Amino acid sequence: MNYQEEKKYIGHRDQLIRVKRIKMQDGKADGVELLDVQNRSGMHFDVNVSRGMDIPYLDFCGENVGFISPCGVVAPEYFDDKGLGFLKSFTAGFLTTCGLKLAGAPCEYDGQSYGLHGNVSHTPAEDVSYRVEEGDRPCVTIRGSVRDAIIFGEKLKLDREIQCYYKERKFTIHDKVTNEGYQKVRHMILYHCNIGYPILSPDSEVYIPALETRPRNAHSAEGIDTFMKPEPADPSYEEMCYYHTLKPDAGNHGTVAIYNPNLDLGIAIEVDLGTLDHLVQWKMMGAGDYVMGLEPGNSTIDGIEDAVANGSMKYLEAGESVDYHLTFHILKGREEFDKIKEK
Repeated sequence: MNYQEEKKYIGHRDQLIRVKRIKMQDGKADGVELLDVQNRSGMHFDVNVSRGMDIPYLDFCGENVGFISPCGVVAPEYFDDKGLGFLKSFTAGFLTTCGLKLAGAPCEYDGQSYGLHGNVSHTPAEDVSYRVEEGDRPCVTIRGSVRDAIIFGEKLKLDREIQCYYKERKFTIHDKVTNEGYQKVRHMILYHCNIGYPILSPDSEVYIPALETRPRNAHSAEGIDTFMKPEPADPSYEEMCYYHTLKPDAGNHGTVAIYNPNLDLGIAIEVDLGTLDHLVQWKMMGAGDYVMGLEPGNSTIDGIEDAVANGSMKYLEAGESVDYHLTFHILKGREEFDKIKEK
């Protein structure tokens, strides 16, 4: 049955698809506002209005997809933007957006200090709207803007649109980043997508169709032969990171995925390689810190000076915008995982 036919059997559309604004009230999450979304497919996720329109929670039929760090959801007022202070309030979640002036390691450049992964993920959104658009194929549409701007400096704005349809096991993000200032500026962005237990386990299969893979450092080089193999949780594990150049499909899109055969479930991340031309893989098999990041971005993440030197740094002229498109697919069954690999 389509939606109009199903309506005969319900009292309110919340039985089929819904979006609700909720407020957390405990601990360091007190005051955080979320948009809670659920659709007819069994997919459920939250959008953090208080923190950059990011996605802390994603699950399917009760099975968790993302990684929630030990600090959990933290309100933006606890943000420490110095050095590695970001980690004290890094929820991770399914998606943390990093940028818009720096994504990656803390650094100093032109006499200015930048903390880990920038500020945008700790900035409350404005002009937020959300609704269920009805018809034969109802859709939740969420919109909001996040500013990463400073007087006498860069003035960047992110406009985000998130959509999901009522029977589909996927959702999309369309971002537009605009230089609202009057001078050319640097721009870095990283979609820190974090896969956790139980989708990620030692039995899970990782798919990264790379034309080229480079270890980020000497320690990562030691594990390059098994970069796509999750291991059991290890209390002494030291994180490893890799840079991948993804193989494009006919539409210049790239797709990475993780599938757990024991659950017969997985997650695939599809990106437009025209603007997201880098993929960082973060492999952390630590006990209590068990996560694999599949992170599309527009540059390397070893500081501004390094990105400028290696040519990956991106720039926006005064008034210029750039668009980013990502689609997140819940995979149900090996056949869907195999189709991703065949594509």
